[in-house]
Amino acid sequence: MLKRFWSIFRFVIISALIFIIIYPIIYMFSCSFRESSDMNDPSVIWITRHFTLDVIKETAVVMNLPETFFNTVLINILCSVFQVISCAFAGYGFARFDFFGKKILFGIVIMMIIVPPQIISLPLYGTFVHLGLINSKLAMYLPALAGNGIRSGLMIFIFRQFFRGLPGEIEDASYIDGCNRFRTFLSVMLPCSGSAILTVFLFSVVFYWNDYYISSTFFNDNQTVALMVKNLSTRLSMKLFNSSSVQISPREQIVWLEAGCLISVTPMLVMYVFLQKYFIEGIERSGIVG
Repeated sequence: MLKRFWSIFRFVIISALIFIIIYPIIYMFSCSFRESSDMNDPSVIWITRHFTLDVIKETAVVMNLPETFFNTVLINILCSVFQVISCAFAGYGFARFDFFGKKILFGIVIMMIIVPPQIISLPLYGTFVHLGLINSKLAMYLPALAGNGIRSGLMIFIFRQFFRGLPGEIEDASYIDGCNRFRTFLSVMLPCSGSAILTVFLFSVVFYWNDYYISSTFFNDNQTVALMVKNLSTRLSMKLFNSSSVQISPREQIVWLEAGCLISVTPMLVMYVFLQKYFIEGIERSGIVG
C-alpha cells in the first residue's frame, strides 16, 4: 500500500513539473498561429478559432529574418569553434600537466562559472572601445578564441573531466613513438575526445544563440536573433503597429511577441531533436553527471 502511494505521489509530482516546463512552449505555439482578435475571446484558451500564418510572416519581416539569421549563425558557429579549440587546450593542460599555480588558475576557472558575466563584459567593453571593435564581430570572436567566451569556465571543466578519465597509457605509447606533447594532444588525445568536443560545441551553440546581454554590450544594433527578440516590442511598434489603421491593444500584441520567440527557439529545438542522442552521450562521458 505504501509503495503504491509513493508511486502515485511521484507520478503527480513529475507530471506537475513537466506541465510547468512545457506550459510556456505550448502557449507560445498556441499564440503564434492565431489572429490577434482571438486574444480577446475568453473562449479561446489553447486552440485558436482563426488559424493563420500571417503573424509569423509579419514578425519575420519586422525581424529582418534572413539577414539577422545569417549574422547569428556566422557569430554562433565561429565563436563555438573558437571556444572548442581554446577550451580543449586549457582543459588538457589542467588534466594532464602539473605546473606552478595550477590550483590557483583552476580556481579562477571555477570562478568563471560562478561570477556573473557582467563583471567580465564591462572591462572588456572598455578595452574594445579603445580598440575600435564595438559593433565588430571580433568583439565576440576574440574572447572565445582566448578561452574567455560565454560560459568558457564550464567548457574548460568539461574537457578537464574528460581528459582526466582517459588512460595515461595512450600518451605513454605516443611518447614512445616519438611524439612530443603538442603532437600527442593533436594526433592522439583530441581524436579520442569526440564526445566532449560535441558536447562543448552544442553547449556553446545554445549559449551564443540565446545570449543577448553580451551581444547588446558589444553591438549597438540588432545583429542577432536574440537581440531582435529582446527589442521586438519596440520594432513592432515602429514598423507594424504604427502603420496599422486599427488600434492594437497590448494584449493583442502578444501574438507577435510569441511568434518572435517561436522563430528564435525553433532552430535550437530542431538541432536537439536530431542530436539528442549524441548530446546526452557526450554529457555522460564528460563526467559532469553522476
